[in-house]
Amino acid sequence: MSAKTPEISFGITLQSKSQRALSQLRDGLRIVAWQDFRSTHKELVGEGKQFPSNFELYAVFNESWMNHEVQKMDFTGIKQFIASLEYSEVEINQIRKEYYEARKGYSVKADIKTNETDEIPY
Repeated sequence: MSAKTPEISFGITLQSKSQRALSQLRDGLRIVAWQDFRSTHKELVGEGKQFPSNFELYAVFNESWMNHEVQKMDFTGIKQFIASLEYSEVEINQIRKEYYEARKGYSVKADIKTNETDEIPY
């Protein structure tokens, strides 16, 4: 008998504009939250400390983030939440854009030096 490989179905889905905007705002909030979390806990990161690198610290953050109320919010809820933090949608999207632009440049430099970065693992 030969082992049968299970069939995998890859479907194509397209997000609506509002679904895409919601996803981008949620990601921008994740970046704001991660930057704050990392700053608050920076004394726990480093050789011989509780978290050898930010990758391990991010794992703790991500577990909390995935259980955060923002994960269940719809577009209106996200917009209200952003306003309650005294940000605008434009500011959150700008933070997200700048983060990925900086990360892209940082990754190239880090690859040349040590092949490691100090950013989140994806």
